[in-house]
Formats: sequence, C-alpha cells, structure tokens
Amino acid sequence: MKIDPRVQLPGSTQTDSVKNSQRPGGQSQGASGASATNAAAGEDTVNISSTHGDLQTLKAGLANVPEVRVGLVNALQLQVNSGRYAPSSEKIADAIITEQASRAARA
Repeated sequence: MKIDPRVQLPGSTQTDSVKNSQRPGGQSQGASGASATNAAAGEDTVNISSTHGDLQTLKAGLANVPEVRVGLVNALQLQVNSGRYAPSSEKIADAIITEQASRAARA
C-alpha cells in the first residue's frame, strides 16, 4: 500500500509530507504511528481517527464566537449610567455561592 504525501484530509492543516520510517522486522510505519501489519493477509492497514477533524471544526466555530457579548454589555452600561440598574442582593449571593461550590467541586 502506498500513501500519497500530497493528499490531505478535509480540514487538515498538515503541511509536512508524510514520511515512512522502518520498524524492526521491515514493517513500515506512517508519521502518525497508525499503521500496523495484518499478519493474516500480509497487508498494511491504517486507522485514522476523526478526532482531529472534529477538533478543527470546533476551533473554527469558537473563532466565530465573540469574547464579549457587546449587546448585553451595552444594555447593562445604559442601565448603570441612567441609574436604573438595581441588582438583587439575593441573586448576587446565590451566584457567589454557586461559583464557590463549583470551584470546590473542581478542586
């Protein structure tokens, strides 16, 4: 089986050529180490995980999410500047307790 080093998977950012290295016993191994020898058929097989592609898709989606929700920040800023912002002490206390509980659970 031959692997064309110029072929890339969709969404792959791989720029290096695929290189084969020799294992003891004459078995070839791809750069990712995913190749194995099938003793019964005498052929090489390759298993490629879809995790890399999934990760690239998630990273691309995350790049489109704004770090600051401008609409909410502007609305809150208008309330504060006009004197109409009246936070609930109970909601603030609940949020503090919830945050501390989640931090304690992670530790």
